[in-house]
Amino acid sequence: MDVGGTKIAAGLVAADGTLLHRRELPTDAADGGLRDPGLAGTARAARALLDDAARLGVTVTALGAGFPEYVDADGMLTSREVLAWDVQPAAVLGAEAAPGLPVAVGSDVRCGALGEARHGVGRDLADFFYVSLGTGLSSTLVLDGRPVAGRRGEAIALGELEVPASVDPDWHGNLERYCSGRGIGERRTACGGSPVPGAREVTALARSGDRAASRILTTAGQALGTVLGQLVRVLDPSAIVLGGGLGTGDGPLHAALREAYAHTTRTRPEPPPLRRATLGPDAGLIGAAALCS
Repeated sequence: MDVGGTKIAAGLVAADGTLLHRRELPTDAADGGLRDPGLAGTARAARALLDDAARLGVTVTALGAGFPEYVDADGMLTSREVLAWDVQPAAVLGAEAAPGLPVAVGSDVRCGALGEARHGVGRDLADFFYVSLGTGLSSTLVLDGRPVAGRRGEAIALGELEVPASVDPDWHGNLERYCSGRGIGERRTACGGSPVPGAREVTALARSGDRAASRILTTAGQALGTVLGQLVRVLDPSAIVLGGGLGTGDGPLHAALREAYAHTTRTRPEPPPLRRATLGPDAGLIGAAALCS
């Protein structure tokens, strides 16, 4: 299962990573702007998926789930920024949805990275740095085929880093608010005119000649490319894998990202290559299943 702020994706995944069946449910709203109160929607999606499995004659051996929160190495949620959870998901899923089945829980970005490590672009890599750029911005480091969680599950939170002053000295905020799809939309909305939801709409404006939109996309790419180049000096990964709906796209943001990354790593003889994730929107589902093995 891949639990998000707008939808919950659930799928039946074979041991070799093949996605056999997929379904989606909208994520319920909760008070205070949070989602899925008590993880009731998550449990409901799991029950529906198990009903699908019975109907299709598929034997389910375990349940894995990725969540848009920090999750520690023991599968415990340690943040409450997106979901209105009041009990741990393993307890909810084990008691209400899948009694008797083993349940494994991880963060959504580490599930995506694990999916790519086992069955995607990372299969031939001993290690890589994974960036998921979509509505938000998150990241993880994969070592020996496993994402690094850290003590509280907050290891290498790329989106919390500051925007380089060389890119935008007037910006006061973190990288996620500057580079993510949501952040790009908010930055263009602040320039005036009608509200702009996200990066897709800003990209359309840029293609129509909107200078503010073009500048916002370019500086977003410059900021992310610069920070990734700096991280290379610290982590020395074999590659940087770009995932997420925005990360795997193309356009002015990506051109600026590649240029800034090349400039920041110009003194390295062989900087780690930038590679696109290959599993698309199913990476989280496939990786969540891989948590169970």
